[in-house]
Amino acid sequence: MIAGVRLNDFPKQSAIDDALAPPDYSDPVIEAYKKDVDRTLLRENLKLTVDERFRKFESFVRFARELHDAGQTSRSKD
Repeated sequence: MIAGVRLNDFPKQSAIDDALAPPDYSDPVIEAYKKDVDRTLLRENLKLTVDERFRKFESFVRFARELHDAGQTSRSKD
């Protein structure tokens, strides 16, 4: 038991495999969206450590907050 969780609490691998689509299945919706996703950005982000990704996200949140505040200030002047 680790952190109050027993290994028996998780489904067996065969049950997981049965729930997954076969390896050769290709979802047409996912394929349609794939062309619009820059996977190089995903790969670059996955090269970062978890800490680096959190710092990058925090920087983005600060930037978004600044944009929000600037918009609020601009609207209040009108």
